[in-house]
Amino acid sequence: MPRGSRPKPSSNLISDKILVGIKSYRPLRLFITKQKKKGSTENPFTLRVKYCQLPQEKQDRFLQKAVDKYIELLDEKDVDEQVQIDCKLFDYLLMKGEQKKYFQSINAPIKPPGTAVPFYTQNVKEENDDDTEISWKSLSTDERKVFKRKRKEAKLEYAAQVKNFANDLPERLRTDYLIYAEQYPHKRPKIESTIVHTDESQLIRQRRKSLTALPESLQTPTAAVFSPLSDDIPVKLNRNQLESLHKCMPNVLYYENAVSNDDKPTFTRTMTKNSYMKSIFSQLDDKERLKYVTKSIKKWNEFLEENPLIIEYLIPTLHLLLTRQEDIMLYFSSIDLPPRPPINSYLYFNLEKEETGSRQSWSDLSPTQKTEYAEQLTARKNEYYQKLTHFVDDILPSDYMRYEFFRNIKYAIKDYELATKSEILDKQTGQIKWHEYYMQKLSLQNQQNQINHIKEKLLATGLTTEQKDLVDELIQVYCGCTK
Repeated sequence: MPRGSRPKPSSNLISDKILVGIKSYRPLRLFITKQKKKGSTENPFTLRVKYCQLPQEKQDRFLQKAVDKYIELLDEKDVDEQVQIDCKLFDYLLMKGEQKKYFQSINAPIKPPGTAVPFYTQNVKEENDDDTEISWKSLSTDERKVFKRKRKEAKLEYAAQVKNFANDLPERLRTDYLIYAEQYPHKRPKIESTIVHTDESQLIRQRRKSLTALPESLQTPTAAVFSPLSDDIPVKLNRNQLESLHKCMPNVLYYENAVSNDDKPTFTRTMTKNSYMKSIFSQLDDKERLKYVTKSIKKWNEFLEENPLIIEYLIPTLHLLLTRQEDIMLYFSSIDLPPRPPINSYLYFNLEKEETGSRQSWSDLSPTQKTEYAEQLTARKNEYYQKLTHFVDDILPSDYMRYEFFRNIKYAIKDYELATKSEILDKQTGQIKWHEYYMQKLSLQNQQNQINHIKEKLLATGLTTEQKDLVDELIQVYCGCTK
């Protein structure tokens, strides 16, 4: 990784000792240190090549470990937030490409394209089953205006999603994420800090106002969560609630129940213990992990029953319980979440190619064969939409669980809106309005039931064929107006 693009923090605001500490926590440094402890004698360049060849999932673990140690160091040294911003300490820890990979690994919102042309291209690729694409130049002025308007809406939606996502991050990481997402307020007062020299290093005199620290594994120092139903009602999880939720985590259950006392190391710090528990749990196979994830969900439901305000104000807690996206997907898949089909016929062909071991390429197919793949994918998508609607409406046990599902599964909202031809995401605020949608849906279902009942009573009165046809036509017109 080139070091020339690393920022050079001002030594007037931050001590050299802190900078050296941050430098030692870079992901590549952590990987090299780990290999050296295992007894590796290879030179750093060879180890760097090996690190770059690691699967993305393993690289994500080193990124997460680097960020955890970075946050721990800033809290330990009590570095002021404005110093953290002015010195660009997060850029000193992770390169821009590493920042992108890290935030993608923790399910951060995806930024839409910056202009209308790439936004249009992306939209066409996602929505079209065939591989034909109309160029931007071929669109009329009115058609271009539509996509320009949609891009502005997507930009507003992204800003709202960034705000909601940032609320769930630790205080330190929240600041760096908002800067990365270009959503941080730029006009901030500059710190005029007086430096005090000591024998060890230069220390920062001005201290930030620390909040009460919570269990590190929950990854949120403040635990201040705002209700999606109203921005005017702040709702906090108190320390006892967070500790109770921490005990429900699957890695904690596994460590306490499946690991013998003889195999449990002695820890002097809670963060080290939490990291160790996460590490050994992530090494289990899917079947064993699902066993403890299921137990964790059961205890989580008991926790929610004891704390009804969490459900009342729709306070998100599933991401605190299952901190890895893989575990969240594992749980929902275990209760019949249908697998998502490929987004276009080309990817569908490649999927089938991998399953059958065929060596044929997409370019070898005739137009008729490509059309057949597009038709097969359309049928598969329709089946998927039906199963997804059934999963959300009938299998998920409560509105709160539906809210957590939409909040934690990236594609869930978009696919459900396509399946039901409805909108459950507020484009202005980025908040999920599931309760309002579900109440409206129940109202429409009740109206439909009443109409069917009246229809049966009318048909039972001995109407003529012409009158029956008129009744059917009237009901169809009414149903079409209410959709």
